[in-house]
Amino acid sequence: MRDLTIADLRPVLDSSTLNLIRRGVDGSLRMSVDRWRLAEVEPEAVVFRSLPVEPTEAEQVLAVRLAEVERITWDRLPRQQARSQLRFHLRSGDLWTFSGALSEPPA
Repeated sequence: MRDLTIADLRPVLDSSTLNLIRRGVDGSLRMSVDRWRLAEVEPEAVVFRSLPVEPTEAEQVLAVRLAEVERITWDRLPRQQARSQLRFHLRSGDLWTFSGALSEPPA
């Protein structure tokens, strides 16, 4: 597992299509059925936008407020060659995991 900075996000996420799993500090687990892409890295938030399946579907916006982020990490599980995970460890204890074909962070 490697710690990332905000500056690392754009090169790592690039234009990847991402899955999202949210694990709550209370043990809850929610997997989003939407696919996500990084839209913006702003001073106060990292913004993701959903990829609508149908042209008539509304695009969803998800902002991860940086004031709520304790740590950002990247890792690749040992058996995975192409997929890796970017995790937002929130101050609340929740963990948001975006997974997909992510670039390896700069050394």
